[in-house]
Amino acid sequence: MLDIALATHRAKSIAEYAPIMPWYFTEQTLMQSSEPALADHVINTLNVQGHTYIEICTGAGMHACSALKHGAHEVITYEVDEFIASLTKLNARLHGMTINPLCTDGGKAQISSREILFADPSRRTSGKERSSLIGIYSPNLSQVIEMAGRAKRGGIKIAPGERIEGEFTREFLGWGRECREQILWFNTEVIDGTVTLIDKQKTFTPIAKGSVPRLISCESQTLDFLLEPHPALIRGDLTSMYVENDIAVIDRSIAYGISTVLHDVDWFTHFRILQHEKYSRRRLQECIYELGWSRLTEIKKRGFPIEPDSLRKQLKFREDAEVHGVIILTRIENDHHMFFCERI
Repeated sequence: MLDIALATHRAKSIAEYAPIMPWYFTEQTLMQSSEPALADHVINTLNVQGHTYIEICTGAGMHACSALKHGAHEVITYEVDEFIASLTKLNARLHGMTINPLCTDGGKAQISSREILFADPSRRTSGKERSSLIGIYSPNLSQVIEMAGRAKRGGIKIAPGERIEGEFTREFLGWGRECREQILWFNTEVIDGTVTLIDKQKTFTPIAKGSVPRLISCESQTLDFLLEPHPALIRGDLTSMYVENDIAVIDRSIAYGISTVLHDVDWFTHFRILQHEKYSRRRLQECIYELGWSRLTEIKKRGFPIEPDSLRKQLKFREDAEVHGVIILTRIENDHHMFFCERI
């Protein structure tokens, strides 16, 4: 009971859960649960109205209740943990709905081409299910993928950092400045590499698939703005976004973009480039003093071997300075470079 009290109290302090309160959580279900807006996005994409909706690993019941609200004809859920299943029943009842999870292995569910399937398999970060996966999924992810492929429409929530290929398409869901979820879609119209910022109600659907962004040389032209993409965009089809918006790159293996104009701030954080040089620890220190930057200066990196916190300990900043900037350390081909910028 203490677990429920503490986790539910914490959930009440998270703004994303305010629309569905009261709702009860354990620490486990709060960690694994999708926020209500993300669950609604998934259910809308699955278009459950009038269909039987089957859910594997129902957890706190967020998706199952959303399916009922969106007109599912029948909701069948699987949750092996009997205590969590009882919380799902309670949460549904608090909102005038009835859900009775089956306390058995969802991997044994019978799926036909008439039904909608969603799965949120539990994941452990230790060990390996197969070499390309970050963690161990239960039920086995390969098994759930095969089941989703049989469904009329299907979706599987997995860790955002997983990079797997198969007979499905991938969508990455962002909230704030985070990539919160990756959904594998089956038999839907979602294009592979789609990115949706749930809180901004913006979706990028890649069109220029297979194209490569324009590569520019730092030495041959003046650089105006360095762009840091939203983390969800980095997971999705970033190259198509760059091609479609004429954003160049300085290295095709590094996510930073280069542009002469500002772009949508929901998709990109912008930095005005003040100067750029090849990396040298001695020259880095000189530039900090020349620019008169204080210790409030940010240090960011991509493709650079030293962690910002470790490098910061080796640097001295102007104690009397009132200005600060952003140092961006990255790789261009085989060399490391440093950009001195101001955040816009």
